[in-house]
Amino acid sequence: MKKTFSLFLIALLTILATACGSNSDTAAKDKEDANATPKELPSDLAFGASSQGGLWYPLAGAMGNEISNNNPDTSVTVIEGGTIANLLGISQDQIDIGFSNGQVIPSAIEGKGEFKKPAKNLKTLATLYPNVMHIVVRADSDIHSIEDLKGKKVSPGLKGYSGELAFKKILEVNDMSYDDLGAVEYVGTADAVNLIRDGNLDSYVGLLTAPVSSFQELDTTVGIRLIPLDQSTIDKMHEANPAYLEYTVKKGTYPNSKNDVKTVSTFTVMVANSNTISEESAYKLTKMVVENKEKWTNLSKTLSDFNAKFSVENNIGELHPGAKRYYKEIGALE
Repeated sequence: MKKTFSLFLIALLTILATACGSNSDTAAKDKEDANATPKELPSDLAFGASSQGGLWYPLAGAMGNEISNNNPDTSVTVIEGGTIANLLGISQDQIDIGFSNGQVIPSAIEGKGEFKKPAKNLKTLATLYPNVMHIVVRADSDIHSIEDLKGKKVSPGLKGYSGELAFKKILEVNDMSYDDLGAVEYVGTADAVNLIRDGNLDSYVGLLTAPVSSFQELDTTVGIRLIPLDQSTIDKMHEANPAYLEYTVKKGTYPNSKNDVKTVSTFTVMVANSNTISEESAYKLTKMVVENKEKWTNLSKTLSDFNAKFSVENNIGELHPGAKRYYKEIGALE
């Protein structure tokens, strides 16, 4: 009897130990699964763009539609963010994919400037096209140089956008600041066009695709001019941040422009949150962006130079493993 009880007790303890071990293994696996990057796209995907009036918003809408068509279980929300807001959103796991101007990406990765800590989950998918520094005035304006902005009412776009950061640097290298301006008005591109048309804004400054359709329209009504940057300013901008590149807006880009205009540009980059976008999802997203170029160029000819090779050669930051796999697969990356 005693022997029987002992055998029963041993068997019972073995069963309990096995059960506990199984529960422990299950709990550990559940925890591991919870912390793992999802294999599929998020069901609610946040796409960081910018305010309406430029190319980012409609481009994000077009890409979002393509994503939803290919992934019926995914709903895409386009967010009017801007470079800084989009990168901060990714670093805080609030945005899944988005657009950024290239000159800000190193700061986000290193945790400098607007970024309090390094955005380790920030990865790039594709480099799309140059964003050009526009300093726009009415054709009848007495502003012809950066110095002429002294005492004038100027909009650097929306507060905290990369265009404002670039404008502040332009002022700095010309020994100027906001204190030298008459007033600073934070408005988006569409509102700025109306204010310039009505004579309530002297100049609008922003990093935008060239041509900007709303500026083309404004040029046919009241007429506009672009203020050039001198070579010293261009060189100092590049020294401050290598992502600022010399760029020439060709005459005829806007209907009444008779001369080439020297300025700077930086690239629009499509970025992703590696915490929410898996390698497989990043692979598919990159493939979608590259192989649907014709759809994007229908929105703007600015993307006419975009392809896989262009994207790799002009990449800023660290490619997402999924994007890297795609570019290697098609021979654009060694």
